[in-house]
Amino acid sequence: MIYKSLDDIYQLYDSLLVDVYGVIYDGKDLYPGVLETLAKIKASGLSVTILSNTSLVASVCIEKYAQRGLLSGAHYDEFISSGEAFRQTISRHIPDAKSCFQLFTRNAEIFADSDIVETQTLQEADFAYVGLLDKARSSFMMDAARKKNGDEVAVEDVTSTNVHDLAGLEEVAEVLDTCLKYEKPLVVVNPDIFALEYVRYNGAMQRRLVMCQGAIGEFYERLGGKTIYFGKPHHAIYDFALSFLGNCKKTAMVGDTPWTDILGGNSAGIDTVLTLTGVSGEFLKSMELNVPVEEKFDKFLEHISPKMTPASLRRISQRPTHIIERLSAA
Repeated sequence: MIYKSLDDIYQLYDSLLVDVYGVIYDGKDLYPGVLETLAKIKASGLSVTILSNTSLVASVCIEKYAQRGLLSGAHYDEFISSGEAFRQTISRHIPDAKSCFQLFTRNAEIFADSDIVETQTLQEADFAYVGLLDKARSSFMMDAARKKNGDEVAVEDVTSTNVHDLAGLEEVAEVLDTCLKYEKPLVVVNPDIFALEYVRYNGAMQRRLVMCQGAIGEFYERLGGKTIYFGKPHHAIYDFALSFLGNCKKTAMVGDTPWTDILGGNSAGIDTVLTLTGVSGEFLKSMELNVPVEEKFDKFLEHISPKMTPASLRRISQRPTHIIERLSAA
C-alpha cells in the first residue's frame, strides 16, 4: 500500500529521522506543505530529527534552511548532518590519523576543533578528505554521462565505470591517481553518489542528477584505493542520531533513497518510510509508462538499487516498512 503522505502514518511513531534533500527540499525550494506538516507532527509530541548526508556542519545547515523557513524548535528538534556527526566523533573513525589534505572545496569547519592538522601537500597527510565537488559536478551530470568514446552510461552504471573512461572527469581522475600513487586513504563524509540539484545546463536552470562525494569514493575503490565512509547508510551515523532520542521507543527513518535512507534504517533496526519524491521519484518517472507504481518499485529494487549499494551492505534489505507519495499532502 502506498500512502498519500506522512500524515497517514506518523501517529505510529514517537520519533522520526527525516532526510532533507528529496524529502523536505528539492534542491531549490522546500516542497509545498512541508513546514505545516512538520509543525503539526512536532506539536503532536513527536521528536523530529533532521538526518542529512551533507558534509557541512550543523550550524551551517541550520542557518541555510532557516532562511527558507525551516526552523529549529518549530519544525524539528535536532539537525544532524553527516559532517557534524563526523566532526564530533572523528577520533573513533580515524583514530591514528594526525593530518589531512583537503581535496576539491575546503571544509574549514569540519576539523576546526579536532587534533587533525591540515597539510599543504598530499604527500605529508595521513589521509585525503573529499570536499564538495562544485567544479566537477557543475560540468558532470550523472544522467548525461558518456564515455570518452561517446557511448552513453546509465546513471546506475557510472561508478562501476573506470573514471579514466568518463568524459568530463579528467580532473577527478588525475586527483585520484595522485592519491593512489602516495597510497593515501580517502575520507568521504557524504556517501551520496549523486543528488538532485538545480544547475545551469545548456543555458538554462535545470533539475538534474549531479555527482556527489560518494562517487569519488567509489571510483577510488575501483582503482584499488581505500575509502573510509561516514554517513547514511553506514551504521555509525544512525548510532549517533539515535543517541539523541532518549526514551523514544518507536522510530522511523523517512527518506527518498533506498540505498542510503532505507538500507541504513533497516540496518539500524528501525522502521523506514520511503517518499516517492527526490531520487526515487526521478528513477520511477524514467521507467515504463502505464505500469503500476508497485511494479516499478519492485524493478527499481531488483535492477537499479544493487548497483548503487556498497558490496558489503548488499545483503541488507532496501524494502521500506511504508511508502508514501510525499512528505506533505499539500
